[in-house]
Amino acid sequence: MKRKQAEQDRARSQYAELAKHYRAIGPAAIAAALICATKKEKSAPKLNKAA
Repeated sequence: MKRKQAEQDRARSQYAELAKHYRAIGPAAIAAALICATKKEKSAPKLNKAA
């Protein structure tokens, strides 16, 4: 089902406001999460045998 043009414009403008607000903190948040994340121990890889 296709959205009406007015509904598309409204949704696009709401998304644009959110994107503008969070754009500056996005890359910094990702970098901080990667730096602060605890590293998981690598377990032995599971082998899938083809039948």
